[in-house]
Amino acid sequence: MRSMTGFGKARVRENNIEVDIDIKSINGRFLDLRIYLPRELNYFEHIVRKQCSERLSRGTVDVRITVTDHREPNIKLNPTKLIKYHEIVQQANEVLGISGEIDMSFLLNEPGIIEIDGRLEDDQELNQLLDRALSTALDSIIESQRKEAISIRDILEKSCRLIQTQLTLVEAEIQPYKEELFSSMKARTTELLGSFTTENLEQRLFQEIALYIDKYDIHEEITRLRSHINTLLESLKRTDEIGKNLNFILQEMQREANTLGSKFSTAKSFTFILSIKEEIEKCREIVQNVA
Repeated sequence: MRSMTGFGKARVRENNIEVDIDIKSINGRFLDLRIYLPRELNYFEHIVRKQCSERLSRGTVDVRITVTDHREPNIKLNPTKLIKYHEIVQQANEVLGISGEIDMSFLLNEPGIIEIDGRLEDDQELNQLLDRALSTALDSIIESQRKEAISIRDILEKSCRLIQTQLTLVEAEIQPYKEELFSSMKARTTELLGSFTTENLEQRLFQEIALYIDKYDIHEEITRLRSHINTLLESLKRTDEIGKNLNFILQEMQREANTLGSKFSTAKSFTFILSIKEEIEKCREIVQNVA
């Protein structure tokens, strides 16, 4: 069991290079990766996607990468582009009738004038640090998700115990209510004896009894609710992805609780059943964070 909510970070420093990676995740139906990194590191994005996809299954995940490189820069001038930019600026000055020296800093800031000698994707020292930082950050967020999952499991187990207690209290209300209902039906039967002829009396009585059984017998709902609770508690022991499974179980529990409330409602049982519904709804909200 793993939560989809978590945070992980890593900072790696070596040989005047510093790599920082932050990973944040929230719940989502699928794995949605949003990667933010310097433009010159775009080549590293597919590696990030691959490793994140292998280790994270669901959720909206933000990955932020920053690199501070204090090494002596390995750069060179592109004279061809510099000459071309200079010519264009001179032409523009002539068209506008502007005289004076051309600002060299302006030219040097133009894209492609100063180039990195060599490709960053070939910089083994940098790429090893990026790999190490990414692996550490993923370890960190997975541990964060594991701890969050423990908290979620404790809350769900507590809710299940509370629901079981409320079901026991509801059961205690059934027999007294049946006795009260029986007295009411006995009075109703006496009334029927004076309202129907002998030939249709038996049929009418069976209809009344069937209505009673259908409307007030809640043992099946209680049994199914308890079965669903046991299934949910067993699922919490699993180590694989159980989020969708838990959500389905809680949907079934909610359906049984709604039926329970519609079929059986006394002054006391209403409070108990309402508490059951509230706990189920709380659990449904919580499991949205479970992968």
